[in-house]
Amino acid sequence: MWFITGATGFVGYTLLQEWARRGRPVPLRLLVRNPQHPVLTPYLGQVEIVQGTLSDPQTLIQGCRGADAVIHAAAAISFSPRSRAWMHKTNVEGTRYLVNAALEAGVPRFVYVSSIAALGRPASLEGPITEETLWQESPYNTFYGYTKYLGEKEVWRGGEEGLAVQVFNPGIILGPYIDWHKGSPAFFRMVQNGLIAYPVGTNGFVGVKDVVQALFMGLEKYPHGWGERYILVAENWKYKRLFTEIARALKKSPPRFPIPKLLAVGVGLSMEYVGKWFGLPAAVTRETARTSSSDFLYDGTKITRTYPDFSYTPLTEVIQETAKMFVSSYARPTKR
Repeated sequence: MWFITGATGFVGYTLLQEWARRGRPVPLRLLVRNPQHPVLTPYLGQVEIVQGTLSDPQTLIQGCRGADAVIHAAAAISFSPRSRAWMHKTNVEGTRYLVNAALEAGVPRFVYVSSIAALGRPASLEGPITEETLWQESPYNTFYGYTKYLGEKEVWRGGEEGLAVQVFNPGIILGPYIDWHKGSPAFFRMVQNGLIAYPVGTNGFVGVKDVVQALFMGLEKYPHGWGERYILVAENWKYKRLFTEIARALKKSPPRFPIPKLLAVGVGLSMEYVGKWFGLPAAVTRETARTSSSDFLYDGTKITRTYPDFSYTPLTEVIQETAKMFVSSYARPTKR
């Protein structure tokens, strides 16, 4: 039996679909806040639900008892300064509680869905970022990335105390979700609505199905490849290319105007202050402006060397498939 956190999130949504596609090969126990979440509807009666949060150690111990593996995919993601306490509580303290619960319950395996943000973004670096890149203090690091880095330290501590651990560091994950207003699925809605400008930076991207395939492969091929971390990045793309490919898939006009870095940071700062005064989340912050305006490259080939039967889906294919699902589930035909 696998105990899973984050089952109603972006990765969890696809993980449950893949589990069903594979014929429900192992019983699942899910930690969820809301047992009535729409992601869970197709699986009610097929999975065990534990209602609770990462802040309740006793609930986590209950969830871990009898589990053969923990998949920790839950995370708090925000780039707003107003969310820092929430992110630290979830990504650091919650991970600590879950690691401790797994150790106490005797769970043998622990899989952590981290992020490339946890690797840090050095101010100067020759070549792409790899699994061996050491965290350095840098203006390009986000607080979210810092909390995921600290969360990883809790997982590695669990490894030293007896857990078999495996850490995955996905890039920006692309794919469908039931809510097209959150995370990267919102990119498709933005382009559909007529996005006209784009950030000038480069980042690493990966399809959500590839992330889920990596999780299954790691668990199925245990103990091969454990005690390691793996960057999951299929390709490094400019944001201009990303939004152009999305526009092509949606048969929309691509954004035409680059947003200079200084302008982006200035807009982010302004929106932070507006959000602070009116108590609203900022759509753009200094962190998102700074990172999306810079060029960061990632080497995601280690997993293909460790698991030769793993291969990445080309991003153009991921975008085409996601666009079809977006059009069928969200977008409405509009006159151009």
